[in-house]
Amino acid sequence: MTKKTVEVTAAVIVKDGKVLAARRGSGKHLEGYWEFPGGKLENDETPEECLERELTEEFSISSRVGAYIGESVYDYGEKVVRLLAYEVEHTAGSFELVDHDEVRWLEIDQLGDVEWAPADIPLVEDYEARARAIGYYLTNAIEYCEETSQFEVGHLYPPFLKHLTPGAHILDLGCGSGRDSKAFREMGFEVTSVDGVAEIASWASKFMGHPVAVKSFQQIDYREEFDGVWASASLLHCPRAQIHDVMSRIAKALKPDGLAYLSFKWGEDDTVDELGRHFTNYTTRTLRGVIEKLELFSVLDLWSESVVLRGSEQKWTNALLRRVA
Repeated sequence: MTKKTVEVTAAVIVKDGKVLAARRGSGKHLEGYWEFPGGKLENDETPEECLERELTEEFSISSRVGAYIGESVYDYGEKVVRLLAYEVEHTAGSFELVDHDEVRWLEIDQLGDVEWAPADIPLVEDYEARARAIGYYLTNAIEYCEETSQFEVGHLYPPFLKHLTPGAHILDLGCGSGRDSKAFREMGFEVTSVDGVAEIASWASKFMGHPVAVKSFQQIDYREEFDGVWASASLLHCPRAQIHDVMSRIAKALKPDGLAYLSFKWGEDDTVDELGRHFTNYTTRTLRGVIEKLELFSVLDLWSESVVLRGSEQKWTNALLRRVA
């Protein structure tokens, strides 16, 4: 007998760099466990409507639901829970506890201090990885941009650009210093540049003399606007659980038969560097598996290469994809 899957929403509420965690009250399902607050979707209710309703009922607060973050699926035995997480802004009201007996605002380093509900654990790990990466780039935005703007990556352009017509529209997703956006614009292409860190976007805008939109991967909502998407060394910080959603968003942003270039550090497993940044790594084999499972792209080329960066040799995985019309 197939188990029932229940769709539940989760609010990741962040204030002053701290995330809200709520503990399930006595007598409640999963009592004593901590969670991102939310609740079960009702009939004909969107996740956004559900979250706003649940947060009002559970805490008597007003809220504004932002970008979709990702999902977690967990089998609790009697049922399977599909947990849908969203960024949420607390806009008004003081927290009054109904289903919970305590709330805490946790720093990144405190997330492991509480016992999370099993379905929430992957979302907590994804949030932690994302927050640490953003924290690094916030602190080191200028140094990062000055350094990477000088990297020589011109050999990667021809395999991508040869499939595009003159003046084609390119989305530079996670543009960083703006190095590639600047090069494409100088070649006569129309370029839309986005980055998830405001400080980096500001530096890049000045560097190339063109605006840069501040958007995370999860906030990309373009529809068939681009001939090509350039995601060079940007998706490597995207948590693995969110890769499918982000790549689906890339496909939707492309025109039929549009082109996408992606690059990741080569590796069988994810890694965390000495700066605390999480890296989602792929080999050519594992990346091909992700692409084939999505069924949104055909593979034009998939290759690995070794390059010298910061005085050491690094191996990278590259993919050139075409959106399936």
